[in-house]
Amino acid sequence: MRLLIQSCETWQFLHVSPRNGDVTWTPSLLTAIRHGIVAEPDEAAQLIEDHAEVGGCIVVNLDAARS
Repeated sequence: MRLLIQSCETWQFLHVSPRNGDVTWTPSLLTAIRHGIVAEPDEAAQLIEDHAEVGGCIVVNLDAARS
């Protein structure tokens, strides 16, 4: 499973910075795909709890649209 976390307010994506390991937001989908993909729903929920407002984000399942 490949999940991305996106803000409903700013449309930015949550990701781990490759420079310092901090969790941050980016408007770049490319950066989010490189550094923000989460493999487990529980991990996504924990990131939202720690770094975003619950209900203020959506979790995008990149594999859901596959045929």
